[in-house]
Amino acid sequence: MTLKKKLILLLSVLFMVIITSIGLSGYFVNRLAENSREIVNDNYRSLVYVQEMQQILDQVLMKINSSASFNQEINHFKTVLDQQSANITETGEATLTDKLNLYYQDIKQHSNPSYATAPPANNTAIRQSIFEAKNSLNTIFKLNEKAVEMRNQKAAKAADDAILFSSLFALTAILVTIFYIFQIPNYLVKPIQEITRQMQAISNRNYKVSVDENRKDEFQEMAVVFNKMAHRLETFEESNMNKLMTERNRLNAVVEQFDIPILGISESNKVLFANDRMLRIIEQKKESIQGKNLMQLCANNDLLKLLTENNSPENERQLIRIILEGNERLFSKRMITTDTVIPNKNYLTHDRLIILNDVTDFIQKDVMKTQFMATLSHELKTPVAAIEMSTDLLFSKKVGNLNEEQQEYVTKINDQASRIRRMVNEVLELSKIESGTIDFDLENVEVSFLVAEAIETIKPFLNHKNITIETQISDNLPPINVDSHKMLWTLNNFLTNAIRYTPNDGTIKVVALFKNKSIGIEVTDNGPGINIRDQKRIFEKYVRINKNEKGGTGLGLAISKEFIEAMGGSIGVRSEENKGATFWVKLNTT
Repeated sequence: MTLKKKLILLLSVLFMVIITSIGLSGYFVNRLAENSREIVNDNYRSLVYVQEMQQILDQVLMKINSSASFNQEINHFKTVLDQQSANITETGEATLTDKLNLYYQDIKQHSNPSYATAPPANNTAIRQSIFEAKNSLNTIFKLNEKAVEMRNQKAAKAADDAILFSSLFALTAILVTIFYIFQIPNYLVKPIQEITRQMQAISNRNYKVSVDENRKDEFQEMAVVFNKMAHRLETFEESNMNKLMTERNRLNAVVEQFDIPILGISESNKVLFANDRMLRIIEQKKESIQGKNLMQLCANNDLLKLLTENNSPENERQLIRIILEGNERLFSKRMITTDTVIPNKNYLTHDRLIILNDVTDFIQKDVMKTQFMATLSHELKTPVAAIEMSTDLLFSKKVGNLNEEQQEYVTKINDQASRIRRMVNEVLELSKIESGTIDFDLENVEVSFLVAEAIETIKPFLNHKNITIETQISDNLPPINVDSHKMLWTLNNFLTNAIRYTPNDGTIKVVALFKNKSIGIEVTDNGPGINIRDQKRIFEKYVRINKNEKGGTGLGLAISKEFIEAMGGSIGVRSEENKGATFWVKLNTT
């Protein structure tokens, strides 16, 4: 018999035990429920009616001389008697109920014909009828009480039977289950344990193992397949090692051809390889470092220690100055972690690659670009100032009056000169930032003062588009430690951008609040918004979202970012397309 059939048979037996247990329990529970239901439905109401009629007869005896109360109680007795007549449950109960109807008629017969207004006439006859009626009621009560007792005994017997048979069957089920618990696992686990032992031997590179194939179930097929696998592993072991050696030699040859310095370090902190370019930088020979412990090598080589320590992503942006062949070169370091599968092992090894990129030429070109832009911007300030002075002189009318057309031309010249001056100032600020010569004059400043000054500066631009500014500044905000000039520069940049993209008759909202031990200032417009892709690059240098827009260098937000981060704060934007944009800064309090 196959293992599958054996399991099906065993589980079927357990299933039948469970089904039988459920059926037996349901049967006895149903019997108990029926007996209980009979007790309540058949006899309970009769007992209630009997007690109620006895109480009424007692009241009749007490009120026999009171016409109104007497008649009322007699009528009440008749009502309950009718209910009892409709609820006959036991043998002989109907006869007794008929007698009660006769006694009721006797009571009415011996009462005063005008009983509606006068007391009963024959009190003795009435008392005799009441006495007989109470005897009948006692007989009915005992009859139903006895029936209740009999049904209680029947229900108790059913409960005892249920407990007995359920216990016997539960004990049988427990014994069968215990048998299965101890027998089935041993039967199933034994061949698995055997295969596991042989697999452990294979993991130790012992391929001279086999599993007994003389079985008549599914494990026979598994044993055959396992033995074939062990044989094939033995055959492929040598060929695989040869392939691995070939691949390693090929990889080393490729790495050697790179002109980029590369150093490989294993998870156990040993040097795997270093190409010729890296060996020249660290002034070592291949045989002196390959396979050696990195900590021991770093003890005698400061440059190697610098290259292999502090490999966090934040340090990858730092430049390393190295004297190479008598010249100073700048390198940026990059560390890559690789996951390598080790043959015949059940885990991955996490190796590291240290890669150096020579950025000397790029840095020199960037410095030259920054110097050129700074020189050009500084030289442009003089002619721009001359143009602005000339336009101011023309507006002052000291050289004569201008007609409307001339005034329009002079206004355009003045606006363009102002735009050039702003662009020149932005380039100069960026040059100072990149060269590290910019200074920050930090002081404690009230947030409300900064917001008011920034709004006052851009008020002339609001009237052209009839834009309204709403401010929401929390009370009792603590001061912030910032350079007020550069903070105002940033807020003005936020506000001018908001004005540029807010439609006519729109609204700009400025909010300042204290949250999480920092001050947040937000400027929100109801313009076209910024998509997710542009939000990620809007603070980069020379980035302009709207390519068709005239004016601007794309440096405003980049400079603002440098200012805020240099003062220990953070800057960002929240926006959805067609739902406006919110530019925010967060600064620490004093």
